[in-house]
Amino acid sequence: MSNVKPWPADAGTNGHAPDVRGLRPVDAERPEPVVVEDPAHRLNLRTMLYVALVVLSAGLCIAFFAPDASTDGWPGLVVLTLLAIAFERVGIKIYGDTHVSAGVVALMAIAILYGAPAVAIAAPAVVFAATMFTRSGWYNRAFDMGSYTLANVAAALVFQMAIDVDGGLNGWWVPVALVATVVNYSVNIPLVATAVSLSTGESWLAVWRDEHQWIIPYYVVFGLLGLALATAYLALGVPGIFAFVAPPLMMRFALQQYVSKTEETVLTLRQKNAELEAANESILQMTRQLTDTYDGTLEALVQALDARDQETRGHSFRVASYVLSMARVLGIQESTHEWTDMYRGALLHDVGKIGVPDFILHKPGPLTPEEWDDMKRHPNIGHDMLREISFLSGAASIVHCHHERFDGKGYPRGLAGDEIPLGARIFTIADAFDAMTSDRPYRKALTTEMAREEVLRHSGTQFDPQVVQAFLMVYEELERVVHDRAPEHAARAA
Repeated sequence: MSNVKPWPADAGTNGHAPDVRGLRPVDAERPEPVVVEDPAHRLNLRTMLYVALVVLSAGLCIAFFAPDASTDGWPGLVVLTLLAIAFERVGIKIYGDTHVSAGVVALMAIAILYGAPAVAIAAPAVVFAATMFTRSGWYNRAFDMGSYTLANVAAALVFQMAIDVDGGLNGWWVPVALVATVVNYSVNIPLVATAVSLSTGESWLAVWRDEHQWIIPYYVVFGLLGLALATAYLALGVPGIFAFVAPPLMMRFALQQYVSKTEETVLTLRQKNAELEAANESILQMTRQLTDTYDGTLEALVQALDARDQETRGHSFRVASYVLSMARVLGIQESTHEWTDMYRGALLHDVGKIGVPDFILHKPGPLTPEEWDDMKRHPNIGHDMLREISFLSGAASIVHCHHERFDGKGYPRGLAGDEIPLGARIFTIADAFDAMTSDRPYRKALTTEMAREEVLRHSGTQFDPQVVQAFLMVYEELERVVHDRAPEHAARAA
């Protein structure tokens, strides 16, 4: 399973195909010369140190084991090494820069037949010979040689410690070969994943999951094939090796066809997913713009309504602000439908007054019973205006109930307690507080302290006690808004 690239060959972080040429823009009249840049210059320091550590460890491993290599059976060792090189040369490119080859089959056979000394020589030689005519960077090749050597030597040591090859075949060879294969994977892949993580900045676990988790079954199968190749050599010698070549080659071609089709499908899905993400982002952007347009239209409508009565100018916007402050304390999440409905309902609470004659709205004295009946129609009028508009249907229920009382003595339906929508229960306090702290033709504004006491006095009757507690928690914030309006009151008095 060789040549698993530890990083993109351009030493960058995007995983694109190798390209070590640093091309400058081409002048139409005078082409610029091609500048060749060594991609190793773009490796970060941690990656360079890590590569050096792996290569040094492999060098020490080779120096320790290689001197003990035996020349007995050297024809088989040479043939297996050449076979491993050939398998490496026909490796299959898997998604991105990961390659899978059957080279581990021949190297596993070498590990079983000749042990750690021989595989310490063969493993780096196989990687070097297989990559010498490729564009793979020297740092990449050095790392592959180092990680491959350490992994295969570790597998050979496991097999050697458990099995006496000269003692002949027995039932323990298969489970031990499987363990050795797992050790090979457990050494090689973590080394590779760490290199990728250091060079790209991705998390180690993400690298392993995306690029190496799925090749475990291939390791197991190739490890067993390596065992079968070793037994073929023990039974038939070098001819047994050649007789064994056909199955792995057929596997290679079958795997290549499968991977090519799968990669094509994956790339298509990625492209479609990217297109869907772009479309989704466009929809979200359009939704945000549409929402802004809705709110802008509503705010213009509210300003037009406020213009009918100079004494209540700005009232709807202040009340909407107070409502959101209390809603936040009560746990209503911003940007939810409930939050938006409360804001829009507070803004549009008096939209039904469009149907109330001006002489009633502006009458300085008490209203007659008939005039009061006309005034009390405005919640129903507002509700009827908004309920058929899809994006205002939630706000319509608040408009309908904004004059209901917690004790059931409000209008137009006499709802009580939780029968009243939460947004309307919040609104009644916000509306009352702003009305009490605003000048009216028939009275001066109350102080914020006096208005606060009035809210507390009517807790449980006019107002929901739970919402009153939220009001107290944001009282200082509301008080600052009132104090900031002091110059406005003074200007009107003048």
